[in-house]
Amino acid sequence: MGWLKFTYIPKEEAPLPPERRKFKLAMKKFSEARYKDDVEAQAALEAAYEFSHNYIFDRYQWFNTAISYYCGQRIPEDAVRKERCIEICRECIDAAPQIIEAYKKEYHKESLLDFIPPEIPAFQRLASLYEESGNYEQAIDVCRKAAAHQQRDGTPGGFQGRIERLQKKLTLE
Repeated sequence: MGWLKFTYIPKEEAPLPPERRKFKLAMKKFSEARYKDDVEAQAALEAAYEFSHNYIFDRYQWFNTAISYYCGQRIPEDAVRKERCIEICRECIDAAPQIIEAYKKEYHKESLLDFIPPEIPAFQRLASLYEESGNYEQAIDVCRKAAAHQQRDGTPGGFQGRIERLQKKLTLE
């Protein structure tokens, strides 16, 4: 083999605390039940929520998963699901400063590059829900919060462009 033999030795991972193990298990159960049994999937997702309180990255994962699940394609026909989606989005937006700060501490550290905050889909989803229901002022408020947290919505104008478009709709009423 020669004198330069490189061997990768995996670093031992510390065991997860009980709450984190329970969160991971509940999320796994949710993934398995998501397309098979709606009641079981919701129960697993709500259990995961309870276990995500102590670790902001688990809570962030939970928010994104729950928003994807509750705010999926069936939302226009299901008022209960829509209301749950709105609740989750509001809670996620309230937690946005802690999520962003945690990402900054964990992943940005001493980097000389500008910090790009993690994407928080709750802003875009909630603004869209409000816009669809004609609540333009609430949609504008959500967009302003998103812009303040340097969120991007994937459009050339970003949330600022969305605000301008919503203000035009508001004046047409």
